[in-house]
Amino acid sequence: MSIYDRDYMRSRKPESQLKQKFAEYPAVCWLIFVNIGIFFLSIFLGFIYPLFALSVDSVCNGMIWTFFTYAFLHGDMLHILFNLLGLYFMGIPLERWLGWRKFLAIYFAGVFLGGLVWLGISWGSGSVLVGASAGVMAVLAAFCLLFPPTPITFLIFFIIPVSVKPITMLKIVSAIEFIGFLSSLVSGGSDIAYSAHLGGLGAGLVMVEIIKRGGLSFLDNIGKYKFVKFADKKKPSSADFKFKVNISESDTDEIDRILAKVNKEGFVSLTDEEREFLRRANK
Repeated sequence: MSIYDRDYMRSRKPESQLKQKFAEYPAVCWLIFVNIGIFFLSIFLGFIYPLFALSVDSVCNGMIWTFFTYAFLHGDMLHILFNLLGLYFMGIPLERWLGWRKFLAIYFAGVFLGGLVWLGISWGSGSVLVGASAGVMAVLAAFCLLFPPTPITFLIFFIIPVSVKPITMLKIVSAIEFIGFLSSLVSGGSDIAYSAHLGGLGAGLVMVEIIKRGGLSFLDNIGKYKFVKFADKKKPSSADFKFKVNISESDTDEIDRILAKVNKEGFVSLTDEEREFLRRANK
């Protein structure tokens, strides 16, 4: 039987792209839509920022929810645009590998730890924290650690193509954030919350280690209901893989075994050798 006859290799029925995205990647899609909705609401409803932004005053007044809600507020259009672009391009593959439960655990761990670190550094400054950057940084860290060790290409300023290995990208971003953090300490402050970004990166690193050790496996049994009501009942895995057809029977069996493992345990369960085998088969 051809590998494309397996359940996890069959294409789904045609459906609208938006509906399909919500069905396959509900966490990323809902986060994007909620952030956009709250951004436009905040333009007209002035009470949103005082109630949901993170600050020393909000925490001292018992508004503990602001450790999470600040991530749904943004200062301007560019602020939300860059955050949501990062969330989309790195969040989609991460949610595909881990599932929406573990993805959200990583994201909100980044939001919380980023807010906590920022609060400790900024205590007494009178400043306010908003933006999803800490959560996105946690997603970035997890993405770079779990992505196969092959170069990926992205556009700097949407113009200049650059190819770099994910782990190298993580090191570069971490260095930039750390230098920015030190600079803000010397200069007495900055409009960019580098401390929150570093907290988010740290949360992503820790969460990946916890996941690798099976520490979040219980999440897979929580909330088995559909994340979105209009998501069709889909087959247990995706048909996104495409492999060359001139492969040996033994390689076909190995591909079949690896894909079955992905279907059952997720992409994160693969060894480096299995990921490399899939990469070669995909050439």
